[in-house]
Amino acid sequence: MATVLIIDDEPAIGDYLARLINRMGHLAQTAQTAADAFAKIDASSFNLVIADIRLPDAPDALQWIRDIAGKCAGVPLVLISGAPSSELDECAKANGVLAFLSKPFELTFIRNILQKVCDGENKAGD
Repeated sequence: MATVLIIDDEPAIGDYLARLINRMGHLAQTAQTAADAFAKIDASSFNLVIADIRLPDAPDALQWIRDIAGKCAGVPLVLISGAPSSELDECAKANGVLAFLSKPFELTFIRNILQKVCDGENKAGD
C-alpha cells in the first residue's frame, strides 16, 4: 500500500484523485497550496507525490518544478498540467520527475504509476 500526496488547487481534482487512489487500496492526502504541500512533505512520509504545476502561491511553473522536485528528493513525483509544453517536459525530466500527466487523465495511468511505485518498494525491501 502506498501513501500518496496530491497537490492541486482545484478541490474537485484533488478529491477525485484521492477517491481513486483510496479505492485502489492506497492512502491519499491532499494539499491545495505549495505551502501546505511543503508542510505535509516535512511532516509525513510519502511513496508518491502528484502535483499540479500551477498553484496560486507557487512561483512560475519552471521554478515550481525545481522546487517541488527538490523537496521530494527520493520520492517519485508526477506532475499534472492542463497545458503541457516541451519546455515544461524538459525541465521535469532534468529534475527527475517520474511522469507528466496531462488533464484530463485516465484511471489506468494512475493505476500503472501506483503499481510501479509499489513494485519498486517491494523489490527494495527484498
